Amino acid sequence: MSASILLSVLFVAVTDVALQLDNAIAITSVAASVPRSQRIFVLAGGVLLAAICLFTFTLVGTTLIEKLAWLKPVAGLALILIGGHLLLGWFRS
Repeated sequence: MSASILLSVLFVAVTDVALQLDNAIAITSVAASVPRSQRIFVLAGGVLLAAICLFTFTLVGTTLIEKLAWLKPVAGLALILIGGHLLLGWFRS
């Protein structure tokens, strides 16, 4: 395997972990507001729903990017704009 492929896999893995941590925080905050006896069901359902959404959106996104060549630069531009907006908000606060 070349170094660029390994680096790409590493970036995807780090991004995936960051997104899953975000999901974990959201799911636990919702579970904290339900009675103790129902928390395990809320946690399990939230994790299952997050995994299904991650798989589905990844599959749809990669399929669209493969079929629509113009979508990759548009998605890249959207990421740059969102990142710039977040950085400006962080520096202003």
